[in-house]
Amino acid sequence: MPYGHPSRSRAGLVVHNGPLPAADVIERDGLRVLSAERVACDLLCTARPRDAIAVTDQLLASQPPERREEFRARVAARLKNRRDPRGTRCGTRLLGLATGRAESAPESWLLLEVADLGFPPAEVNWSIRTPDGVELYRLDLAWPDQRIALEYDGYAVHSGREREDGRRAEDLRRRGWIVVAVTVDDLKDNRALEQALREAFAQRGYQRRVC
Repeated sequence: MPYGHPSRSRAGLVVHNGPLPAADVIERDGLRVLSAERVACDLLCTARPRDAIAVTDQLLASQPPERREEFRARVAARLKNRRDPRGTRCGTRLLGLATGRAESAPESWLLLEVADLGFPPAEVNWSIRTPDGVELYRLDLAWPDQRIALEYDGYAVHSGREREDGRRAEDLRRRGWIVVAVTVDDLKDNRALEQALREAFAQRGYQRRVC
């Protein structure tokens, strides 16, 4: 809300005050709202990193594929010129990680998690195809050069599909992939995930950079 607006935070509603240049306000179905670029910039600097990257992924996904990098560039310019510099370094990093290809918030969180652990950037929803172009599988996160895949086993999607998931993982292994299964518990405590990834990359002869 602009400074001086009477709205105040209350249960279930958090009100933030700040400058609202006319260029940041657009109209949708008769309702005045902030532009997607302004929302992305603010969230990247102020929200929890997991929330920020998940929302940014969805904002990128809402753009036509050929315009996603243009949208990213506009948000990056806002971060660079933001009047309040707090959070801009973190926001710039999160913007660079977001792809617009994640199909759920946990996939975005997982992308951030493996980056925070020091592993190289992963491909999101990587497609494995037959020689004639037919898609066989889409991997949640993948490092194609190393043939390492991370598959997020969300309960809502995978409940009752354990046998099918097992056959899929076994077929991927026959094709030369290392498959690491991830659950919501690994997003709460990443030690098992880190160990599994470290072993997978070591098996491929890749040394993780530790900053």
